[in-house]
Amino acid sequence: MATLIPSYEKVLTMKVKPEEGELYLLKFLDKELDSSFEIYFNPYMNGDRPDIVIMRKGYGVMIIEVKDYNLDLYELDDRKNFVVKSNKAKTYKSPISQVLKYKDNLYELHIDKLLEKKIKDIRNFNIVTSAVYFHKANSEKIKELMINPFEENFNYQKFLKYNIDLIGRDNLNELDFNKILKKRYLKSDRTSFLFTDDIYESFKRFLKPPIHIKEQGKEIKYSKKQMEIIYDSTRKEQRIKGVVGSGKTTILAARAVQAHKRTNGNVLILTFNITLRNYIKDKISDVREEFPWENFVILNYHLFINSQLNNLGIPVEVPKDFNELSDVDKDAFFENKYYSNKKLFLERKDDIKTYDVILIDEIQDYKRAWMEIVKECFLSENGEYVLFGDVKQNIYNNTTDGKDVSTNVRGVTELKNCFRSDFKIKDLAIHYQRDIFKDKYEIDNFNAKQNNLEFDFGRNQQGTLNYIHLTNTDNVTSLYTIIHANAINKDIPPNDITILGHSISLLKKFDAYYRYSSNEKTNTMFETFEMVYRMGLNYIKKNNQPTWLKDGILLIKRQNDYKADNAFNQLSVLFTIYDLYKEYGDKFKDKLDYYSTKFKTTTKDYLAFREKYESEINDFIKDFGPKRQTSNLKMIRNNKKIHFYMNSGTVKISTVHSFKGWESETLFLILEKKYSQMQMTFDEILYTGITRSRANLIIINFGNEEYHSKLKNLIDKVK
Repeated sequence: MATLIPSYEKVLTMKVKPEEGELYLLKFLDKELDSSFEIYFNPYMNGDRPDIVIMRKGYGVMIIEVKDYNLDLYELDDRKNFVVKSNKAKTYKSPISQVLKYKDNLYELHIDKLLEKKIKDIRNFNIVTSAVYFHKANSEKIKELMINPFEENFNYQKFLKYNIDLIGRDNLNELDFNKILKKRYLKSDRTSFLFTDDIYESFKRFLKPPIHIKEQGKEIKYSKKQMEIIYDSTRKEQRIKGVVGSGKTTILAARAVQAHKRTNGNVLILTFNITLRNYIKDKISDVREEFPWENFVILNYHLFINSQLNNLGIPVEVPKDFNELSDVDKDAFFENKYYSNKKLFLERKDDIKTYDVILIDEIQDYKRAWMEIVKECFLSENGEYVLFGDVKQNIYNNTTDGKDVSTNVRGVTELKNCFRSDFKIKDLAIHYQRDIFKDKYEIDNFNAKQNNLEFDFGRNQQGTLNYIHLTNTDNVTSLYTIIHANAINKDIPPNDITILGHSISLLKKFDAYYRYSSNEKTNTMFETFEMVYRMGLNYIKKNNQPTWLKDGILLIKRQNDYKADNAFNQLSVLFTIYDLYKEYGDKFKDKLDYYSTKFKTTTKDYLAFREKYESEINDFIKDFGPKRQTSNLKMIRNNKKIHFYMNSGTVKISTVHSFKGWESETLFLILEKKYSQMQMTFDEILYTGITRSRANLIIINFGNEEYHSKLKNLIDKVK
């Protein structure tokens, strides 16, 4: 018998009863598979809701979507979505697309390092396979609807062969199902060198999170005001307004645990910033209580809606001219049709799995339509709905009501004490508000002496504050010199350093410069140059390798290596160092020498190779650079943000937007010039960046003359 998680008996007692097809398939799997196969029913996947996941240590993973459709009632549209014949307006997302989205999310969102492994070696994408089981159809009926009409479409047939198994009820026999398992290497004479034990353990922790026990938490001292919010069971709806550093996220985490204990229900925690997920999870882990992690879903709004669209089988369709639209128009299309379309979710409300508790952090980042969708469509009857935020961090220019956030909750509970930053940075924040926010927001007074504070946070240092104005912004050498010299001279551990800026283009260049100059690793919330080159090489590998690439592989003597990925990884490194050498000259000559030798060539030969194929390689960079890989880069950035941790042991590099909600002991804030997309909220972005520091703040003005005098005057007041 297979290992069922949860047990068959527990499946029968679930609040949401299993469908007939799900139970039938579970019984079959339990009977036919031995105990080395782990069968997860409706596993925890942080918002995703696949029906069944099969996992076998050493072999791989299979996701199975179960449909109780009567196929006679449906036809396929040109996107192969399921259209109800009697009501052409009623369309369901293709089950194939649905289950493949679950697979993609495992790589792109859920399992740490899996996307990076896929980029480095595409064979890692075969670790997870997908299938759809049609309980009320046999294999012939499936072919009639989904395969035979497209038999002339070679690409579609090839796609099905390599990516999906379509299973009819008549296929649930030992012979047919074993063929499927063998084809997907879940049954094989030898284990998979790709599905290593560490990846298996990552899957296991994700699919079945452990119980959090009291001993894993910390002794946290809360103020009287904080305790009132955490343990308040009378007010089902609340809006918590807190100054920067007032402990909003700490309170949210404690309230989430207590709400789960009160309701014994599922808790949904939403943010806008993707990176806050792990921060919130760490804060929940600090709570000294016992609770099951599988009852907590923590997501940002857009990923949550994406997962719900897939769970509900709502097709995501774009117009034919979509690729010709500007990025702004593309965002507007998705916003209007999906993210702010309350009617879309109200129509499927009966199919929605609701939550007993919903908590939203950074509510100032939310549009009013999002709040209404979340509250009206995803909150259980009599559920708890609590909002947390600070209007002064309104960096997306959302609508305000007077001088405050406009929400769908009446009244407000205020937190006025700041416990995060040392006094100099608090003073700077207050002066900043008085000088720049005076006509826009209410001014905080979180430095006033508080007589009702019931605990000591141990913060009696004054902190440090420094401002550096650079007029030469032609390269990042000066940035590196300042930041690295500060870290070395003051003996600051890399783990305590965060570098924030506004534009990814500058930060990405700085990241490469920093890594190859200091020989230190970094933790970024965006792609590296090596990853961009690697993705481009992956593409041309599939489309007839050009002569220059073949010669590049020969140059580093990888022509006989059956793993082309090793050659591509090394070429990506050489491309990145060459870019640094070309822009900064002798500063990176030694690095080019070192890596050329390491990759079995010489600097002279590599430079000759670049000169010979200069035109072809420039075309490659133009065709497959960042501007041509928008969707891939968005996927990588989301993945990096989701798996961002403060205690990585390395320097952190991020945009202010991605770091909002986090804090760092030592912060270098790079102030760049305004650009069009940030005109309306530049003041809020700068304020948010300043207030990310707990103790040591170094502001480096990288050519922003407009704000030079403003900042200098502010800092002179504090110093």
